[in-house]
Amino acid sequence: MGFTAEDTTRWVTVDGVKLRYHEAGSGAPLVLLHGSGAGVSGWANFGANLEALAPHFRCLVLDQPGFGASERPETYDRNYLRIAVDAVLGLLDELGIGSAHLLGNSMGGAVATLLAAEHPDRADRLVLMAPGGVGVNILGPEPSEGIRRLLDFNADPTPERAVDWLKTMVFDQAVLTEELIAARTAAASDPRQTKALADAYATFYNPAFADPVPLWARLRAIQHEVLMLWGRDDRVTPVEGALLPARQLPRADLRIFSRCGHWVQVERKDAFERAVIDFLHNGS
Repeated sequence: MGFTAEDTTRWVTVDGVKLRYHEAGSGAPLVLLHGSGAGVSGWANFGANLEALAPHFRCLVLDQPGFGASERPETYDRNYLRIAVDAVLGLLDELGIGSAHLLGNSMGGAVATLLAAEHPDRADRLVLMAPGGVGVNILGPEPSEGIRRLLDFNADPTPERAVDWLKTMVFDQAVLTEELIAARTAAASDPRQTKALADAYATFYNPAFADPVPLWARLRAIQHEVLMLWGRDDRVTPVEGALLPARQLPRADLRIFSRCGHWVQVERKDAFERAVIDFLHNGS
């Protein structure tokens, strides 16, 4: 099919903020939500998966506010996850979509989970790929090695620190081709991107923006069918974090991928795509 970022690019304005998304395919709507890595975008996370997913779903790959080519609010006056949830709801409203499947990677998984918890009628099935805010690291350090490397890079965006961060994303270092490293380093070194990431993370650690009940403590009330995908060798959201949501989410299945770090959609691409298609078509 040969999807490209340019051919699939669309724009929508939500609450005065111009957002980019990519659209491909037809069928049940599927919103794909990227993580929070430096220089991240919807296309960087999921562009390579569209050829497999688009024949089955109407794929909507959103650049969340402040990331990729999307604009951001002038100030982040609340937890960034809530800003992102409102962006997804605004996208669905603008496109006349009542509800959609949600597929979220890392921070995007937290956004998908929060949306399902607070707007259950707008979410169908959920695919959560090493989601942030949903698991609890019982034994490992907090923040994790991968998050520390990300914050180090964001504070001093040098190519060397970019490589240090990227190495924590994957199990197989051969995945980190010179082309991938160059592309992510260039995007991540954009001052607008580094500020957006820093501002988003600041909301996560601001006590004034903290919910009285954390997201991981609200999982039992989420009645959606959920598929959790986790890399066994994830150094960003360690696999031990899968245990609590696997127990607390009433209708969740968990699949752990060997030989895989934080980027399941990259390192186990074919298996990831088969799992998503089977789950969203057939459920549990």
